[in-house]
This record gives sequence, structure tokens and C-alpha cells, in this order.
Amino acid sequence: MAPAESQGMLSKGLVLLQTLGDHPRGATATDIARATTLAVSTVHRLLHTMAERGFVSFDPSDKTYRLGVRVFELATKVSGVLSVAETARPLMRELSRRTGETVQLSVLSNSRALFIEKIGTEHAVGIRGSVGESEPLYATSTGKVLLGQLDPERLASVLDEVALDAWTANTVTDRARLTAELDRVRSDDFATANEEFDPGVRAIAVPVRNGRAETIAALCISAPVFRVSQDRMLGWLPELRETAAAIGVRLPLSAALF
Repeated sequence: MAPAESQGMLSKGLVLLQTLGDHPRGATATDIARATTLAVSTVHRLLHTMAERGFVSFDPSDKTYRLGVRVFELATKVSGVLSVAETARPLMRELSRRTGETVQLSVLSNSRALFIEKIGTEHAVGIRGSVGESEPLYATSTGKVLLGQLDPERLASVLDEVALDAWTANTVTDRARLTAELDRVRSDDFATANEEFDPGVRAIAVPVRNGRAETIAALCISAPVFRVSQDRMLGWLPELRETAAAIGVRLPLSAALF
């Protein structure tokens, strides 16, 4: 299938999901075709594919389609992300106030570190990572924390999907060296990144764990190297850990793993 055609089919599939969302009691393929102005044959083909993957369910008794369980699962994950971010926000704001630096919260998503909350300061010069943006796991402090919490099999699987590109002269691009560093992260229970993704920026991160001691996110302090030394950054480790623990205590046991 050509890229343009593939993108077109994806767009049509999303339109179908939106349409089914407007019909909680279900709709036939003909109803959906009429509502979307798509050809009935196209609607049937897309619905069949989405049903196979659980995004759509089909009731043969009245030949109607409804949103499937996979849509519910994705919605639950989004809700979980919002819950974690909302819980963490006031505690992150206080940590940012005490340190005078940027505090960020990331989760593992599609083999990258996805930012779900960020508290900046007026001094946050050159600190990337806005909410909704993602960064490479192997070159960031939060990313290395998230990698360090994975079991060996999943870690190998994630690293197989990642090209260890050099973002700066400090980026670790050798897999054996990265694995050794992740062993240290796992042992020390924190990670640092010194100009490994963004030139001029260093960061320190720790895991955020729920009541089952499962890592669900990583919390970091980021700062420009011209203002914050590595020793000063390490000096904030107790406060960073205290904040991460406070976030974890406030999370429900059902807080999602990502």
C-alpha cells in the first residue's frame, strides 16, 4: 500500500471511531457510511480490520458495531497519565520552588520518555521537554531511570528498537557501555545526564513508584550547566527522592504502568 493511501485509510479509520463514539448503542455499516459519506465497501473493510484488533466490536444479532475494548484500554491509560500528572503537580511545584530549577515527570511510551508534566521557572533557559513531547531513553536522566527498571528481556526488546544515535559528544552510543550504566542506575536508584541530549543541560532523575513498589514514572530536575554544577545537582538527590516518594504515596494502587 502506498504511503499516501495508507495515511488516507488511517484518517478514514479514525473518522469511523469518532462516528461510533457518537453511537453508544451501536450503528450498522450502512448507518456509518451515511454519517461519514464513505463508501459502504470501504466502511465494511475498515470495520473488519478494527474488529480483528479489538478497536470495534460487532453484534451479529442486529448487525451493529460499537467501540471495542481496545479503545477503552487506551482511554484508561490516558486517564492514568492525567491522574499521575495531577497528583504530582503541586509536589513538583514545591520542589521547583526550593531548587529554583525545572522539574519534569516522564513515563515510558513507544520506547521513548514521554513528558506528562513540567514545572518550569523564569530561569529555565534552554530546557526542553514540554508536556506531550518525548525524548530518547538512552540519552536522558528520566529515560535511563525508566530503562533501568525493566526486566532484562523487556530491556533487550526496547533497546532493539532504538538506534543509539549521538545527539552530543557526551551521548552514550555503545550498547555494552549503556547496559553497564543502566546496571549502575539500577543499583544507585537514580540516573544523571550531562549534556547527553541537550548541549548545556544536565539533569538528575529518580523513579516514582506506586504502592506495589512498581515504577510508573521518572522524576527529574534539569538545569543549565553554566548555573548548576554536578555536585550541586547531586546535592538535590535527597529532596528529589523525597518528592518522588510523596508522589508515589498519593497515587492509587491502580495507577497504571506505562
